[in-house]
Amino acid sequence: MVGNVDLDLLEKTYQNASMGITAIKAVLDKVSNKEMNSELQKQLNDYQRLADKSKQQLLVNNAEVKEPTYAKAMVQGNVKMKTLFDSSQSQIAQMVIEGSTMGVTQMLKLLHAKKNADSTSVEIAQEFVRIEEEHIERMKKFL
Repeated sequence: MVGNVDLDLLEKTYQNASMGITAIKAVLDKVSNKEMNSELQKQLNDYQRLADKSKQQLLVNNAEVKEPTYAKAMVQGNVKMKTLFDSSQSQIAQMVIEGSTMGVTQMLKLLHAKKNADSTSVEIAQEFVRIEEEHIERMKKFL
């Protein structure tokens, strides 16, 4: 069984991936560019894989999986508001980049604070950061 430090890291990874899933689903129907749509689908698949991986580790360790319900609702409302007057490819790319950047920042701060976390939790969190950084780079061409 892992300690609280590890469970916190897994929980934050799960919540960030879940937020990513919600955000991508909220913008997908607003994207007409096939290449951008394909990139967003890849991101959605990455988030789903990471959410499943972190959730599985939480369940293996008899931890409660906390859904970020309120945060998901905020993301959906934020997407609607920001795309109300501008749902351009550039606007959506900017929103995705900003969301990914927030996820990277949160996870890096947590990783730096959790020096004693177990290797499995750290690897999953680091994978999340690496994939988010790739997402950011791939979205830049749509700005």
